Amino acid sequence: MALLPRHKTRIVCTIGPASQARGTLERMIRDGMDVARLNLAHGDFESHRATIVAIRSAAARVGLGVTLLADLPGPKLRVGRLASDQIELKQGQTVRLLALDEPESPMPEAAARMPTPRMLELPLTLPSFPDALKAGDDIFLDDGLIRLRVVAPDKNARPGRRLARVLVGGLLRSRDGVALPGIDLGISTFTSRDHELLAFALSEGIEAIGISFVQGPQDISAVREAAATLGFDPFIVAKIERAQAVERIDAILEVSDAIMVARGDLGVDIPIERITVAQKLLIARANAVGKPVITATQMLESMTIHRRPSRAEVADVSNAILDGTDCVMLSEETAIGRYPVEAVTVMSRVADLTERHLPGTYRPPMNATTVRGVLAEEATTTAERLDARYIIVPTETGTAARTIARLRPEAWIVAFSPFEETCRRLQFSRGVYPVFVPEAVRLPMSNWHNIARRWFREQKLRPGLAVMVQGDNRLEVIDLATGE
Repeated sequence: MALLPRHKTRIVCTIGPASQARGTLERMIRDGMDVARLNLAHGDFESHRATIVAIRSAAARVGLGVTLLADLPGPKLRVGRLASDQIELKQGQTVRLLALDEPESPMPEAAARMPTPRMLELPLTLPSFPDALKAGDDIFLDDGLIRLRVVAPDKNARPGRRLARVLVGGLLRSRDGVALPGIDLGISTFTSRDHELLAFALSEGIEAIGISFVQGPQDISAVREAAATLGFDPFIVAKIERAQAVERIDAILEVSDAIMVARGDLGVDIPIERITVAQKLLIARANAVGKPVITATQMLESMTIHRRPSRAEVADVSNAILDGTDCVMLSEETAIGRYPVEAVTVMSRVADLTERHLPGTYRPPMNATTVRGVLAEEATTTAERLDARYIIVPTETGTAARTIARLRPEAWIVAFSPFEETCRRLQFSRGVYPVFVPEAVRLPMSNWHNIARRWFREQKLRPGLAVMVQGDNRLEVIDLATGE
């Protein structure tokens, strides 16, 4: 007898060197990976293309759908190419910051000629940053683990250089992230490099695009317009990692398809003690309008090097699910970690157990004012009163399924769609199992009853009652055991 996934929460996995092998990808898909994330800040077009092919091939072999999410890097300030793989910054040390155009730009010629510079020089990849810094400004490196403070200008320094003192030291690597909380660099979120990466991702058929460092709804509109110019309408995920984005979350949700609570950079841009409250706020706002939300960053980070996660990490994943997140995400754990498959397995097990305690714990308010919203509420309550196992939703755009998913019913939402793109987008919604039915294009609603019965019979799913949404104004209860 075929089974639906053990849990309704979706799992997003970042793909990198640790998870690109065919066998590893297949095991991750079997253990619960729903969305494969590509961080376009790393690698080139050739390597990304190879990864895309590997993911799709693995999904085809396993026989399960996997949606591709490509993250545009945005105006991420990064450490440039260092002389060695990593360097140690020590507390009290003074360093000179150099402005570079790109992460892989070589060190300035004068600096490159100095075999043993008297002062350590750190290349940072944003030409305009020296003008925006003043004495006393703090600079955070490597997701906030290393902290520098700008000191008085170096009178002898050439343009594009500033001095900073190390307040909190640590090991620094090339391309580590740099954050300047509260400092306006006066740059666009959607960079010229992002334009190139967007065109590449869309040409490769990637279904979802993540926008980094969103500050307001205009950033989503800029990407959507650029995609439309290329003839595409991708599923857009707004990454919330700036204080301004938290303040403007309602306007951002209005124009985006989903949001990601990107706690790494967000935890640097706002006081660290606010991150938990901000996460709960963002999840609640997304739930309220029926938009999927991904909770990300350091969820099982210790599994980058250990086979088992910490107790606090397990609690973090559980609490995000109890808060109402649609997806939980693995980053370094699956991109560069030693145990990528085990990380997916642990996250699946935690989601499975946590969801058993969800009934009666979390339920958005039922206050629909639209016909579709009222029908979604009726489908949910009817399924619960009859103890129905499934809610069947024929859908072309996925909106009807997401409207029901917002209410977090105990029954699985089985969404039949004649469009593969719709099925891919529904991979971000908790509790929705999309089924691609290409032969059902433009079929009358009456035919969906037979399509659903046939699919359940072929899949040998556990029989029981199902509530079927018939268009925008009618429900039908089906006994899958008898077909009546």
